Amino acid sequence: MGTAGLRERHVARTRDAIISAALTLFEERGFSATTVDEIAARADVAPRTFFRYFPTKEAVLFARAADDRQRIADSLAARPLTEHPFASLTVVASAIAAEMEKDEKDIRLLQKISTEKVWAYQRTQLDEEMVETLAAFVAERLGVQVDGDPRPRVWAGVVMTTYRIAFHLWLGGGRKGRLGPELDAALAAMVEACAAVEPARPRR
Repeated sequence: MGTAGLRERHVARTRDAIISAALTLFEERGFSATTVDEIAARADVAPRTFFRYFPTKEAVLFARAADDRQRIADSLAARPLTEHPFASLTVVASAIAAEMEKDEKDIRLLQKISTEKVWAYQRTQLDEEMVETLAAFVAERLGVQVDGDPRPRVWAGVVMTTYRIAFHLWLGGGRKGRLGPELDAALAAMVEACAAVEPARPRR
């Protein structure tokens, strides 16, 4: 037990050292100009050790994404059982927006090192993982299988896409004002579009 605990602490310290070294170098030199070898040297580990913890530089940039997903899953689980699952998604998305406004340092870094490769990683890997987390919640509340009903992934995808659009509009506007109203406007645009679509009639 003691050996296992010591090993876990060593793993956590090494991971934190790599993250700290990477973020410092990204801030100093920029994302593209920083190499894995430089990150490893700053963290005092071998390059192969870096790759045991992170597959790419993009992965270390968003290293805390898994913790964020768990926090969001916990927030969703705490929503009232009588609340519509889609409403729960929007409430939690609004809470995330309020927290995001406070992460000044992380947002400044993202803006500074912003590259198409970074955003592509976020759109593909991170957003897909988040959609799966949100869809799992919807499926549980509806009592359906994620792969057997379109609603979990559709609702999760709609909320995630709407949030990302609001976030990038907010960044593009120089982060003037609050992210929350941008998200509210994006959600309202989504609701407006849905209201304009007539429900499909069942085929006979």
